[in-house]
Amino acid sequence: MATEYAINGTVTDKCDVFSFGMVLLEVVCGRQYLIHPRETEFLEKPVEEKIDANIKGEIAPECWQVFIDIAHRCVKHEPDERPIIGEVEVELEHALLLQEQADITNTNGEYSLLSKTVIDLKLVREYFEQALFHQEDITEDSDLENVLP
Repeated sequence: MATEYAINGTVTDKCDVFSFGMVLLEVVCGRQYLIHPRETEFLEKPVEEKIDANIKGEIAPECWQVFIDIAHRCVKHEPDERPIIGEVEVELEHALLLQEQADITNTNGEYSLLSKTVIDLKLVREYFEQALFHQEDITEDSDLENVLP
């Protein structure tokens, strides 16, 4: 959930970019990236250590650098620091082209990613936690007997 949405419910194109960035991270990791706000051990590891086993070794380093850069920029805390969705599309198409070119020339079979990219989602986690806490308060304070027939 984009921080500006968690704080005041503001929905913009940049919220969609943030969500798309989270989807990119989830696809590459093969699981939800932010399951629980207190799940710090998983979040503190470099993304390269969290790549789904089904695609590990399949991503060309050149492709990875473009992919992880755009995913990282999508999940920036400040909406103004996030790219527009058209830029995300262009960068992902570029990453795909790099992957296809690398696959043509790769004779080794597997790729090794030597980079260590840590995406700091601490602020996102905090806002997510606050939003969950607020939601729990609303649920606990609700008198469901008055709502149900």
